[in-house]
Amino acid sequence: MVDENIPGAKQCLAQFGEVVLRSGREICAADVQGADALIVRSVTKVNPALLAGSSVRFVGSTTIGSDHLDIDYLRGQGIQFCTAPGSNAESVVDYVLSVLCRVDGALASLLTGDRVGIVGYGNVGKRLGQRLTTIGIDWIAYDPLLNPADHPNLRSLAEVINSAVLSLHAPLTVAGPFPSFHMLNAVQLQSLPENALLLNAGRGEVVATEELHALLDSRPDIRLALDVWEGEPDFPAALAERCAIATPHIAGYSVDGKKTGLQMIAAELANFLDKPLKVGDDNAVAELLAIHCPGGDAFSLIPAAVLAVYDVAGDSQRFKAIIADAERGKRFDLLRKHYPPRRELAYSNLVAVEPEMASLLRAVQGGK
Repeated sequence: MVDENIPGAKQCLAQFGEVVLRSGREICAADVQGADALIVRSVTKVNPALLAGSSVRFVGSTTIGSDHLDIDYLRGQGIQFCTAPGSNAESVVDYVLSVLCRVDGALASLLTGDRVGIVGYGNVGKRLGQRLTTIGIDWIAYDPLLNPADHPNLRSLAEVINSAVLSLHAPLTVAGPFPSFHMLNAVQLQSLPENALLLNAGRGEVVATEELHALLDSRPDIRLALDVWEGEPDFPAALAERCAIATPHIAGYSVDGKKTGLQMIAAELANFLDKPLKVGDDNAVAELLAIHCPGGDAFSLIPAAVLAVYDVAGDSQRFKAIIADAERGKRFDLLRKHYPPRRELAYSNLVAVEPEMASLLRAVQGGK
């Protein structure tokens, strides 16, 4: 049983048996009763209500997060499960860069000394930090689960919030010593610097949505770029209207990221079944048309390269067009289902017009 919105899943997984496709939000207990394996995305809640009494022995999620999986239940039932950590991390980093290139003044301020604060220093947070370093942007990060002695850029949450750009990449947790649910409330966000940009491409519930919306009345200078929302797919329309950039949870939706996630799950399934994995041909960079990027300095080259490959403004325009729709939740899912193909910077054929800019262009692409 496979979420129909995982591109290429039927072709990739048919080597293991019959593949039945269903809408991820609509997969129900009756669908999985006779299934041996369940392959999902984050929109499917995998729990006793879904799996009790079924024959499912393997659950794979092609996403980097696991908050939609009842891990204790899966372990208790002896059901093998896995996710695809890091599979779309570079895609999310590309999204962040595109936002920085689209929000007025954001990139210029960072290139002249302002810094990015990263909340959540996992697969995405680390890669974002690495990309920022290579293109000459200062950053610090907060992650209470890591030892600062091992990561010199780690700081307290208060220090990280005091950044010109606050980029959220924390997973959603509700238990443990450092739960992330509503980790950022109005009191903390009030300390954002003037004209700060708050960017969330992690989980909507990490921010107290109603408090954030109320805060904007006294801090209209705070700019928002939100890709994730509490209550998805029925997102808070009033908050979305006040965003500089608003998108329907697509930061990690590159063709390359989706393919990597599927391949990771297919490899785990092959190992579980003790079967060989047949991998299809990849689309080589050489097959892509060359994109010539003009620019004699970072201020011009970075936007030229990033926006030529992925311009978040298009996604934001399509999303804002559904805000007033009475069935915006349904339209939210349709935007994701029919999302246009998007390549990652690292897999795009970019060429610097000025040869001396070639090294900076490689840095923008992630050094690949």
